[in-house]
Amino acid sequence: MTDPTDRRLSRLMSSARAAIAWERLWPAVAPMVGVVVLFLASAWMGLWIDQAPLVKAIALAIFAVLFVAAGWRLRRLAWPKRDEAMRRLEEDASLDHRPLSAYEDQMVAEGDAFAESLWRVHRRRARERLQRLRYALPKADIVPHDPYALRAFVGIFAFIGVLVGAGALAERLITPFDFNDPAHQTASAQFRIDAWVTPPAYTGRSPLFLSSATRVDTVDGISVPAGSTLTVRTQGDDGIDLYVSDASGGREVAMAPFGEDDAAVVSLEGTVTIDGAMAVEVRRDGLTFDGWQFMAEGDAPPTARFTEAPKSNQRDGFELRYELNDDYAIASARGVVTPEGAPEGRRPLVEDPSFALTLPGGVGLRGSARTVQDLSSHPFAGREVMMTLEATDGVGQVGTSEPELFRLPARTFTNPMAKAIVEQRGILAMDARTHPVVIDAMDILLLAADQRTLKAGAYLAMRAAYRDLAAADDDDELRTMVERLWELALMIEDDGMSDAERALQAAQERLRQALEDGASEEEIARLTRELREAMMRYMQALAERMQNQPQNQAQQQDGQMITQQNLDDMLKRIEELAKEGRHAEAEALLAELQQMMQNLQMAQRGQQGQQGDPMGEQGRTLDELGKMIQRQQELMDETYGLNQGQQGQQGQESQQGQQGQQGQQGRFGQQGQQGQQGQRGQQGQQGQMGQNGTPMPGQPGANGQMSPEQRAEALRRLQQQQSELQQQLEELARRLEDQGFDPGERFGDAGRSMGDAGDDLGQSRPGAAVDDQGEALQALREGAQNLAQQMAEANQPGSQGEQMGAPDQGPPQDPLGRTRRDGTVADTSRVGVPDEIDTQRARRILEELRKRLGDIERSRIERDYLERLLP
Repeated sequence: MTDPTDRRLSRLMSSARAAIAWERLWPAVAPMVGVVVLFLASAWMGLWIDQAPLVKAIALAIFAVLFVAAGWRLRRLAWPKRDEAMRRLEEDASLDHRPLSAYEDQMVAEGDAFAESLWRVHRRRARERLQRLRYALPKADIVPHDPYALRAFVGIFAFIGVLVGAGALAERLITPFDFNDPAHQTASAQFRIDAWVTPPAYTGRSPLFLSSATRVDTVDGISVPAGSTLTVRTQGDDGIDLYVSDASGGREVAMAPFGEDDAAVVSLEGTVTIDGAMAVEVRRDGLTFDGWQFMAEGDAPPTARFTEAPKSNQRDGFELRYELNDDYAIASARGVVTPEGAPEGRRPLVEDPSFALTLPGGVGLRGSARTVQDLSSHPFAGREVMMTLEATDGVGQVGTSEPELFRLPARTFTNPMAKAIVEQRGILAMDARTHPVVIDAMDILLLAADQRTLKAGAYLAMRAAYRDLAAADDDDELRTMVERLWELALMIEDDGMSDAERALQAAQERLRQALEDGASEEEIARLTRELREAMMRYMQALAERMQNQPQNQAQQQDGQMITQQNLDDMLKRIEELAKEGRHAEAEALLAELQQMMQNLQMAQRGQQGQQGDPMGEQGRTLDELGKMIQRQQELMDETYGLNQGQQGQQGQESQQGQQGQQGQQGRFGQQGQQGQQGQRGQQGQQGQMGQNGTPMPGQPGANGQMSPEQRAEALRRLQQQQSELQQQLEELARRLEDQGFDPGERFGDAGRSMGDAGDDLGQSRPGAAVDDQGEALQALREGAQNLAQQMAEANQPGSQGEQMGAPDQGPPQDPLGRTRRDGTVADTSRVGVPDEIDTQRARRILEELRKRLGDIERSRIERDYLERLLP
């Protein structure tokens, strides 16, 4: 087996011989490398450009001779021997007396035992000293071979060449081997070529100026956007033209005169549109002066997507949050609304609504953006629609988003007649074939109209609209009737106030947009004056309308009306903030002002809807709650019957449930109406069974047995009805919060129990569903008692409602539309304009509300509540 020491010595010897070989080779090769570097630097510096072929040939020959002459030392180059490698290793390790040679030596002849023992000791000591040997590294010192420091000149020359030829290093390396005659030799001394590429404006790119360094063809060419324009301008010679080579072949493009006709120097200009891979050459009499290759970059279509689902706001409008992207820039974007569930073969009278989208800010108009739109006056308002975003780029390419299902917000009409007219308007606009049906519906509405629902002027306008609708012959006349029906509904609903209201909203929107765009002080002042005038006209129209109301309601409004001085102070504050450049605070204050005016409008509409309603909003709410309790009892009885599977047990449990409900509703009936609801609940439960105890469809048969298919269908039906009842309860809770009442925790418990019962029914567990339904029923009854107590306290003697003698209209409200829980009238004399600290605090509150609203882990009830808190 080979000794490890011998293997290590072999590797050390190889490294030493390689180091010595490099130290001999590099000084011999360095002059040749210097010649090559000088040649490359001369090419990068452009010294070969525009040189005659003969000059290039002589220069190349000189560089070849220098290259060969610089390698004269290669003749004396010899590979290092073993002894030289051994001496190199010993010198690097600073070993004297040549221990490596001593280790490899052998005894000449066999001696006595003493001599052999002495030799072994000598070799062992040599082996120990060899442990200091290390791998040899080359020491290529070129200084002794370059006494004049020519290497510094070569390095500086190469550095200058790289700087001068940066951007065209590869192209200029070819120029020494191009033996074509340079074009400038055949041109005049004043000849000049200027060329540049102008990308399309929508790309936002700056022009690209072409120099002579880019004349040599490259592999892919100069990359520019598709549709860019190459402009070539020459001076000094005439007869110049452009030769274009592309996929379709070659063609000449004439150069037109440029500049003044009597100029001393001839100027020509030509343009070429780059729409693909092509080569362009500047020629005269077949001789090429200059040329370039181009590669056109394709334009990808834009993209659009929703970042959040469309959602309604509190102003009969909706908000869209989306993201637009394109490789260059977005030119325009719009939202397209398509009605969902429209009848086949319909003949619409109006086009599907579309509206412009707000483009994102920044370079390229790309990124996230937000648009608020109001389509409440469109005939499709209130219907489920598919919302789609369309983005268009500079070349007309269109990108669309995935459609989102959304119910288009509609204006709230409290007058039943106005609501019915708007409904017929939507039916007619959706399909002109429903013209006879709408005529019959309008005829019925006229028959049902009386002095309590319509004034004389509105009634005459309605009869005129009916006659014109019946006389309409074509679609153009029907389109006119669609607009007239909307105006008629507004007149009935607003009693002539819609013009003032629309003018007020328009003035508010113009001022808000100006603040957002950072308009000048003069523009802000002008828009503030317009808003003040529109507000005065609206308040005047509101006052005139209140004079036509009953005295008790007029006095109530006088107690709640905010003064004109308060509004003027807010407008002055907005104008001051805009002058100081604090546009964000001015926008926040304007939003508060808009919310105040909107609350006044909603309060006025609510009072109009309450006229002629003796039952009152509270009475209708309690009646609806009683029906929900009755319906929950019926669902529990049906579920229990499915769980028992026997008709007799079902009838017994149903009877017990009726008795229990009667007892509970007896306590709840302290308000008067609740006792009647209990009687109606008993009648409804008895209606589940036919004559002589015959079960209704979906219940077990006479033998008490149901097939698996019937049982599954019955459970599915009960689950659907339970879910609908849960949704009705959530909607009722939201309405109670809007009216200023606290639904309490029991309504929330009832909703959760209803949801659990629906899940149990979906999993075919009627027994567990009965328990959840019982808990929901108990929670509903306790919540109803709590609500009745709140309403009784709001209507107790001493409250505003009874002092004025007004019907039961819920707790009074302050000038901002908020409910007063103590039953007192708001003191409008103390209404003040919020100062800077208040506006900052309001802005922080709004940011916190939006942050919590964006938390998807919060419950739906809490998210709905936060949504209503936002302006």
